[in-house]
Amino acid sequence: MIKTKEQLKFYLREDRKRNNVSSNQLSYILRLLIREDHACIFHYIKNLRHCEYHLNNSKNNIIHKILFLFYKTRMTYLGSKYNISIRLNSCGYGLRIMHLAGGGGVRIGAKKVGNYCGFNAGVLIGQKDGEDNRPIIGNHVAFGPGAKAFGNLIIGDNVFVAANAVVTKDIPNNCIVGGIPAKIIKNTNNQ
Repeated sequence: MIKTKEQLKFYLREDRKRNNVSSNQLSYILRLLIREDHACIFHYIKNLRHCEYHLNNSKNNIIHKILFLFYKTRMTYLGSKYNISIRLNSCGYGLRIMHLAGGGGVRIGAKKVGNYCGFNAGVLIGQKDGEDNRPIIGNHVAFGPGAKAFGNLIIGDNVFVAANAVVTKDIPNNCIVGGIPAKIIKNTNNQ
């Protein structure tokens, strides 16, 4: 949860690195103008982080409330433009979204997503039978194209969810899962 300017800068720095976006502002703007995937994705994530920061500081501050509404509006617009939807205050730093133009958007409606997680095109993380039944995703988790996870479940750290897999049960740490419903394909503990 981003509460200070230092935390906001840290989150943005880690997100920028994970999405391969140059820290050179001119290069970033030029890549954004030509609609390069990495720049467009970071543009959405940047607005997401600012929105989270202002939301978390808006309790008794009118400036933060106004800025929250501004960034929320921009985030909503960019989300519909790029077909991305991420719940506020749910994702840790180092968030990576790959292949925006790969057909199919990214919907991350998890209760909590750990640090350094990656999501490919067509990934859907969502609820099942109520608002509280959402997945909790650990650190260093990657979802292949079209992968899905639904319900009140926990996906451990260092997990790769293969393309088009559907996760409906808890997944332990250090493994690769695939299939419908997802099953452990390989345990990566000893590697």
